[in-house]
Amino acid sequence: MIGQTAQFQAVGTFSKTSHPSTTRDITSEVQWSSNIVSVATIDNGGLVTAVDNGTTVITASMNGSLGVVTGTSNLNVSTSGGGVHDLLSLSIIPPPSPVQVLNNLGETAQFLAIGTFNSIPTTQDMTNQVTWVSSDIGVATISSAGLATAGIVAGETTITAIATAASGATITGTATLITNGGGGGQLPTLAVYAVGLGTGTVTSSPVGINCTSGAGCTGNFQLNATVTLTAVPTPGSTNTFGGWSSNCTPSNQPTCTITMSNNDAVGVIFNH
Repeated sequence: MIGQTAQFQAVGTFSKTSHPSTTRDITSEVQWSSNIVSVATIDNGGLVTAVDNGTTVITASMNGSLGVVTGTSNLNVSTSGGGVHDLLSLSIIPPPSPVQVLNNLGETAQFLAIGTFNSIPTTQDMTNQVTWVSSDIGVATISSAGLATAGIVAGETTITAIATAASGATITGTATLITNGGGGGQLPTLAVYAVGLGTGTVTSSPVGINCTSGAGCTGNFQLNATVTLTAVPTPGSTNTFGGWSSNCTPSNQPTCTITMSNNDAVGVIFNH
């Protein structure tokens, strides 16, 4: 719609002879342009603003060792059909900080993609709707469901989730994963992250998780143990429970369960 904004993100792939290629966020380093500014404009940070009906091409360009490298995306602006439920951004769980670490070859960790939208519901689990990419598959691979597996190479890789918004914008979120390639024997870790605009608490049975909204909290549980999580919105407020990420079932009830078959992360949504 006219006046609506959307954030574009540029992710660059870099290569060096005899080294694996790497990716990183270069949104603030590229030159952004719209070929029809009467349809939409875009600022230096990649934030596009709809101006009028039509289609424009959004271009990101950057000087590389072999010349100027560009990436493009078509953007459609329409006033018809009322407000469109559109994806604005993606956040990754576990987040970029602190960095997720895997100590053993074949050890796994679950990543989640949480989408923020311009209308209700403003927060949704997008884990099974995004495209997952690992910048160095020797360090770790990642499945279409966001499950990362430590590879044969110790090192660091960037985990990226990619989605396309209704506006045509490419929306990405990233996190870093480090593998050490050594032994360990540590019990699987469960991490809970509260997202959304509301507040509340999450506790677990067996005991190990007890956290408040906005804080990620972790606990270690026996391999193959069943952990029950319970979400409670902040009492005496307008906050409500909005659901769990899809790997905690049932995802639409305040209490859900998860089996500790790997290092796992769960997102809980509290609305306001």
